[in-house]
Amino acid sequence: MTTAPADMLAMAQGVLDAQPFSTLVGARATRFTPEGVEVSLALRPDLTQHHGFAHGGLQATLADITLTFMGAAALGPSVLTSEFKINFLRPAQGDTLIGRGSVLSAGKRQAVTRCDLYAAQDGQEKLVATALGTIVRADVP
Repeated sequence: MTTAPADMLAMAQGVLDAQPFSTLVGARATRFTPEGVEVSLALRPDLTQHHGFAHGGLQATLADITLTFMGAAALGPSVLTSEFKINFLRPAQGDTLIGRGSVLSAGKRQAVTRCDLYAAQDGQEKLVATALGTIVRADVP
């Protein structure tokens, strides 16, 4: 039995809504299919660092969420991040941060996933960071 993309998206947003930190930063699932995931958030002033750019911790949070959702698409819903690495490419400025994920490789117990982060302003997007992660199946409820 396969899950329809609309159902997958609703499940993803339900997971975000159940996580206090995800709701604090305003993370929204905007696409969730086996082929790709997109998570976005409004870049508010309280989420920036002292130069007005998106805080690195915020970018890492969005990358982790996106990487883990991609792992869930490949492995099933009970997954955790084992590790991830992020490269900041340029300062993130704009009104929205967008994480787009994909699966690079998946086995039975782990998946290696990728997330590219974009800062968007007035419909224009700039790549600001990229992350790679290892997502593993977990024995969690």
